[in-house]
Amino acid sequence: MKQQLETGFFRFVTGIRDRRFVAIDPEFGVVAAFAFFDHAGTVRDYRLADGTPAKAGLSQPFTWQNAEAFRIEHGLIRRIEAVLNPCPYGMRPGW
Repeated sequence: MKQQLETGFFRFVTGIRDRRFVAIDPEFGVVAAFAFFDHAGTVRDYRLADGTPAKAGLSQPFTWQNAEAFRIEHGLIRRIEAVLNPCPYGMRPGW
């Protein structure tokens, strides 16, 4: 997970907001969360952390509404399962 984030691939995500951690079970090492990932549609050409050119392929603004479950082992995220639902850009949460 850390290595994936360090690549710089997700630079086209222009904002993460309205995070909610709805369930945390330390005994089982599981966390359930919701968040919104905004994509302004303005980041098209960029470079990865190693200098490799990349294209976002996003030409218009939109937002992903995310529901995610994390598995934590020895204090590190080991697995993420996510369900992403596209919604209007900047949509406010219902919570």
